[in-house]
Amino acid sequence: MDSLMRQEIFSEPQMLLNTINNCEKVIPEIVKAVKENNITNFVSMARGTSDNAATVFSYILPLKAGKPVSTFYPSVYTVYNAKLNLKGTLFIIVSQSGMSIDTIKVMRDAMRDGAIVVGVTNNLESPVAKEAHFHLYLGVNEEKSVAATKTYIAELFALEMLAEALSGKIETNFKDVAKQIEGVLALCDTQINAVAKEIVDDNDYLILSRGTMLGTADELCLKMTECCYLFAKAFSSATFMHGPLSLLSDGANLILLAPDSEFKQEYIDMAARAKEKGATLIAFSDIKEVLNLAKYKVEMPKTNQVTSPILYGVAASLLALNIGTEKGYNVDAPRNLNKVTVTL
Repeated sequence: MDSLMRQEIFSEPQMLLNTINNCEKVIPEIVKAVKENNITNFVSMARGTSDNAATVFSYILPLKAGKPVSTFYPSVYTVYNAKLNLKGTLFIIVSQSGMSIDTIKVMRDAMRDGAIVVGVTNNLESPVAKEAHFHLYLGVNEEKSVAATKTYIAELFALEMLAEALSGKIETNFKDVAKQIEGVLALCDTQINAVAKEIVDDNDYLILSRGTMLGTADELCLKMTECCYLFAKAFSSATFMHGPLSLLSDGANLILLAPDSEFKQEYIDMAARAKEKGATLIAFSDIKEVLNLAKYKVEMPKTNQVTSPILYGVAASLLALNIGTEKGYNVDAPRNLNKVTVTL
C-alpha cells in the first residue's frame, strides 16, 4: 500500500488547481491594498518547510517586482515582546496549519503595530486564516503525512503568484506548471528510485544550489533529515566557497540541484571540482555537462527562475520518499515529530 506521503505528492497536479483558483480571487485585493496604503516594506515570517517557501519568495519578489523582502524572527515578539513600527508593511505569514501559538502571537502583534497581514495557510478554520487581513488558502486537502510535501509546493504557487501580481506583469501560467509536475512524478519510480537505491546506505550529504533554488535546497535537506534520519546541510554554492569547501573530499556525498540558468557555468565548475576531489556527485539537472560529471543523476525538465523551485521541490520530496522507504522507515510518521510544532 502506498504511503500517505507518496499519495499526497502524487495528488499535487490536481490539488494545485485549487490553490490557483483560491489565490486568483484574493491576490487582486492584496495588490489593491498595497497601492492604497503605500506599502513599501515586505516582510515574511515562517518556520520549517514554510520558511523554505518564504526563502524562495525572498528571491522571486525582488526579481519580479523590484521589492526586497525581509525575514522576521518570531522571538522578536514571542520572547522579547518588542514593540515595532510596521506602518507601510505587508507582513506575510506562511503557516500550513495557521495554528501554532508563536505564529498566532506574531500575527496579532504585527497587526497591533500597524502591519497589513497576509496569511498563507491550508486551514480555513485557523486563527491565521480568520484574523489576517487577507488569506491565501492553499486548498490542497488535509495533509496527513507529517512531512510537508504538497503544502510546500502549494505555498510556492501562492507566493509566486503574489509576487508576479505585485510586479504588475503576470508571466507564468501556473496551470501549465501544475501540469509540468506530472513529468517530474514520472521520474519517481525510474531515475529517482534508482538513485535512492544506490545511495541508501550513505549518511551524510552536502546539498548545493543557488538563487531562487536555495529554498528548495533547504527543503531537500529538511526532508532527508526528517524522513530518512540522515545528516544533510544545504549551502549556496557561492557561500560554499567561503569555508565549507574544505568538506569536499574523497568520500563526501554532494547533491547538486543545478537547473540551467544564470548559474550554469558555476554549476559545471562545482561538478568538475567535486569529481576532481573524489566526492560522490548526485546531480538533479538539465545541464549536459553536469549530468556527464555525476556518478548518479536525474535528468530534469527545462525550467526558469519561477518554475525551478517548484519542479525541483517535487523531485526533492520524491528522493526523500524513496530513500526513507528503501530504509524501511515510516515516512508518514517520523520519530519525535508532530504535524503542528509549537515553539517560541
